[in-house]
Amino acid sequence: MATTKARAVPASALALIKRFEGLHDGDKKTPHILEPEADPIGIWTVGWGYALFENGKPVTNREQAYRIWRKRWPGGLTRLEADLLLTQVAQEVTDKVVRLLAGRTPTDAQLGAMVSLAYNIGVGEIGGKADFADSTVRRKFLAGDLVGAADAFRSWKFAGGKVLQGLVNRREAERAVFLGKA
Repeated sequence: MATTKARAVPASALALIKRFEGLHDGDKKTPHILEPEADPIGIWTVGWGYALFENGKPVTNREQAYRIWRKRWPGGLTRLEADLLLTQVAQEVTDKVVRLLAGRTPTDAQLGAMVSLAYNIGVGEIGGKADFADSTVRRKFLAGDLVGAADAFRSWKFAGGKVLQGLVNRREAERAVFLGKA
Protein backbone atom coordinates (compact mmCIF):
# COMPACT_ATOMS: atom_id res chain seq x y z
CA MET A 1 0.00 0.00 0.00
CA ALA A 2 1.49 3.34 -1.05
CA THR A 3 1.67 6.18 1.41
CA THR A 4 1.12 9.77 0.46
CA LYS A 5 3.82 12.21 1.44
CA ALA A 6 2.50 15.09 3.53
CA ARG A 7 2.59 18.47 1.89
CA ALA A 8 4.97 20.84 3.65
CA VAL A 9 3.63 24.03 5.19
CA PRO A 10 4.09 26.72 2.54
CA ALA A 11 6.46 29.51 3.58
CA SER A 12 3.71 31.99 2.68
CA ALA A 13 1.45 30.46 5.36
CA LEU A 14 4.06 30.87 8.08
CA ALA A 15 4.83 34.43 6.94
CA LEU A 16 1.13 35.40 6.97
CA ILE A 17 0.53 33.79 10.37
CA LYS A 18 3.56 35.47 11.94
CA ARG A 19 2.72 38.84 10.38
CA PHE A 20 -0.90 38.91 11.50
CA GLU A 21 -0.91 36.86 14.70
CA GLY A 22 2.18 38.49 16.10
CA LEU A 23 4.12 37.00 18.96
CA HIS A 24 1.72 37.01 21.91
CA ASP A 25 3.25 37.75 25.28
CA GLY A 26 1.18 38.91 28.22
CA ASP A 27 4.16 40.10 30.26
CA LYS A 28 6.83 42.10 28.43
CA LYS A 29 8.91 42.27 31.65
CA THR A 30 9.95 38.63 31.14
CA PRO A 31 11.65 38.90 27.73
CA HIS A 32 12.72 35.25 27.48
CA ILE A 33 9.35 33.80 28.51
CA LEU A 34 6.13 34.23 26.54
CA GLU A 35 3.07 34.42 28.76
CA PRO A 36 -0.62 34.15 27.83
CA GLU A 37 -2.39 37.21 26.47
CA ALA A 38 -6.04 37.83 25.57
CA ASP A 39 -6.76 38.43 21.88
CA PRO A 40 -9.12 41.21 20.73
CA ILE A 41 -12.23 39.16 21.58
CA GLY A 42 -10.94 37.79 24.90
CA ILE A 43 -9.59 34.37 23.90
CA TRP A 44 -6.31 33.68 25.67
CA THR A 45 -3.40 32.86 23.42
CA VAL A 46 0.33 32.40 23.65
CA GLY A 47 3.20 32.34 21.16
CA TRP A 48 2.15 32.88 17.54
CA GLY A 49 -1.57 33.21 18.28
CA TYR A 50 -1.89 29.69 19.70
CA ALA A 51 -5.32 29.68 21.37
CA LEU A 52 -5.60 27.92 24.71
CA PHE A 53 -8.49 25.46 24.96
CA GLU A 54 -9.98 23.44 27.80
CA ASN A 55 -12.70 20.82 27.34
CA GLY A 56 -12.93 21.77 23.66
CA LYS A 57 -13.67 25.43 24.38
CA PRO A 58 -11.43 28.47 24.02
CA VAL A 59 -10.22 29.87 27.33
CA THR A 60 -11.56 33.35 28.15
CA ASN A 61 -10.45 33.54 31.78
CA ARG A 62 -6.98 34.79 32.80
CA GLU A 63 -6.55 32.44 35.77
CA GLN A 64 -7.61 29.44 33.71
CA ALA A 65 -5.22 30.49 30.92
CA TYR A 66 -2.26 30.75 33.29
CA ARG A 67 -3.09 27.40 34.91
CA ILE A 68 -3.09 25.67 31.50
CA TRP A 69 0.05 27.53 30.44
CA ARG A 70 1.98 26.58 33.62
CA LYS A 71 0.93 22.95 33.27
CA ARG A 72 1.98 22.72 29.61
CA TRP A 73 5.17 24.81 29.90
CA PRO A 74 6.31 24.58 33.54
CA GLY A 75 9.48 26.56 32.77
CA GLY A 76 7.57 29.07 30.65
CA LEU A 77 7.16 29.15 26.87
CA THR A 78 10.32 30.32 25.11
CA ARG A 79 10.56 31.87 21.65
CA LEU A 80 12.13 28.66 20.32
CA GLU A 81 9.26 26.61 21.74
CA ALA A 82 6.74 29.07 20.24
CA ASP A 83 8.40 28.70 16.83
CA LEU A 84 8.34 24.90 17.13
CA LEU A 85 4.71 24.96 18.25
CA LEU A 86 3.79 27.12 15.24
CA THR A 87 5.56 24.72 12.89
CA GLN A 88 3.77 21.72 14.42
CA VAL A 89 0.30 23.29 14.46
CA ALA A 90 0.71 24.79 10.98
CA GLN A 91 1.63 21.33 9.66
CA GLU A 92 -1.46 19.84 11.29
CA VAL A 93 -3.60 22.59 9.74
CA THR A 94 -1.94 22.07 6.35
CA ASP A 95 -2.63 18.33 6.48
CA LYS A 96 -6.31 18.93 7.34
CA VAL A 97 -6.75 21.60 4.65
CA VAL A 98 -5.20 19.31 2.02
CA ARG A 99 -7.59 16.49 3.04
CA LEU A 100 -10.56 18.87 2.83
CA LEU A 101 -9.58 19.84 -0.71
CA ALA A 102 -10.55 16.32 -1.83
CA GLY A 103 -7.62 15.68 -4.14
CA ARG A 104 -7.69 19.08 -5.86
CA THR A 105 -4.11 20.33 -5.72
CA PRO A 106 -3.61 24.00 -4.86
CA THR A 107 -0.48 25.97 -5.71
CA ASP A 108 1.80 26.73 -2.77
CA ALA A 109 0.44 30.29 -2.74
CA GLN A 110 -3.18 29.11 -2.68
CA LEU A 111 -2.45 26.56 0.02
CA GLY A 112 -0.47 29.10 2.06
CA ALA A 113 -3.37 31.56 2.04
CA MET A 114 -5.89 28.85 2.95
CA VAL A 115 -3.69 27.53 5.76
CA SER A 116 -3.33 31.05 7.20
CA LEU A 117 -7.12 31.45 7.10
CA ALA A 118 -7.73 28.02 8.67
CA TYR A 119 -5.11 28.66 11.39
CA ASN A 120 -7.06 31.77 12.33
CA ILE A 121 -10.68 30.58 12.02
CA GLY A 122 -10.26 26.85 12.64
CA VAL A 123 -10.19 23.95 10.21
CA GLY A 124 -13.16 22.00 11.48
CA GLU A 125 -15.19 19.25 9.93
CA ILE A 126 -17.71 19.49 7.13
CA GLY A 127 -21.10 20.25 8.63
CA GLY A 128 -19.66 21.68 11.84
CA LYS A 129 -19.48 25.26 13.03
CA ALA A 130 -18.34 28.18 10.90
CA ASP A 131 -14.75 27.38 9.95
CA PHE A 132 -12.62 26.51 6.93
CA ALA A 133 -14.32 23.15 6.26
CA ASP A 134 -17.65 24.85 5.55
CA SER A 135 -16.25 28.07 4.10
CA THR A 136 -17.12 29.58 0.76
CA VAL A 137 -13.36 29.81 0.16
CA ARG A 138 -13.16 26.01 0.19
CA ARG A 139 -16.39 25.47 -1.78
CA LYS A 140 -15.44 27.93 -4.52
CA PHE A 141 -11.92 26.50 -4.75
CA LEU A 142 -13.32 22.97 -5.16
CA ALA A 143 -15.67 24.26 -7.86
CA GLY A 144 -12.72 25.75 -9.75
CA ASP A 145 -13.86 29.34 -9.13
CA LEU A 146 -10.50 30.77 -8.04
CA VAL A 147 -11.55 34.42 -8.18
CA GLY A 148 -14.68 33.61 -6.18
CA ALA A 149 -12.57 31.70 -3.65
CA ALA A 150 -10.17 34.64 -3.38
CA ASP A 151 -13.02 37.10 -2.89
CA ALA A 152 -14.57 34.85 -0.21
CA PHE A 153 -11.58 35.46 2.07
CA ARG A 154 -13.06 38.92 2.64
CA SER A 155 -16.10 37.56 4.45
CA TRP A 156 -13.94 36.37 7.39
CA LYS A 157 -13.46 39.85 8.87
CA PHE A 158 -15.67 39.49 11.95
CA ALA A 159 -14.67 38.55 15.49
CA GLY A 160 -17.03 38.82 18.42
CA GLY A 161 -19.68 40.10 16.01
CA LYS A 162 -17.59 43.10 14.98
CA VAL A 163 -15.51 43.90 11.92
CA LEU A 164 -11.86 44.11 13.03
CA GLN A 165 -9.49 46.12 10.87
CA GLY A 166 -6.71 43.62 11.58
CA LEU A 167 -8.86 40.88 10.06
CA VAL A 168 -9.73 43.05 7.06
CA ASN A 169 -6.00 43.61 6.49
CA ARG A 170 -5.20 39.94 6.96
CA ARG A 171 -7.87 38.79 4.52
CA GLU A 172 -6.65 41.22 1.86
CA ALA A 173 -3.10 39.91 2.31
CA GLU A 174 -4.30 36.28 2.17
CA ARG A 175 -6.37 37.07 -0.93
CA ALA A 176 -3.35 38.64 -2.64
CA VAL A 177 -1.17 35.61 -1.82
CA PHE A 178 -3.93 33.24 -3.01
CA LEU A 179 -4.06 35.08 -6.34
CA GLY A 180 -0.26 35.08 -6.64
CA LYS A 181 -0.10 38.86 -6.34
CA ALA A 182 2.05 39.02 -3.22
